[in-house]
Amino acid sequence: MRDEARLEQMRSTLAADGYHLSVTENDSGYDVRITADPEACADCLVPKKVLASMLEPILGVGADAIRLTYPSDVEAAETPSA
Repeated sequence: MRDEARLEQMRSTLAADGYHLSVTENDSGYDVRITADPEACADCLVPKKVLASMLEPILGVGADAIRLTYPSDVEAAETPSA
């Protein structure tokens, strides 16, 4: 079961470094997207494996049911190939 209070705590923690967390439930788990303000601390975001392990007890699912998207994932998708 999803723990909204702990999820809100994580949102506040990320926001302090210029990041925003959105969580959407899907058929097999959750889509979790992290977005960044322009002035976000580039070195403050933990690796995906670490964040997924932190989200497991909050969302009540295993890491394999959490699909994480980081700002760098979006930037890479938007960058045209040469």
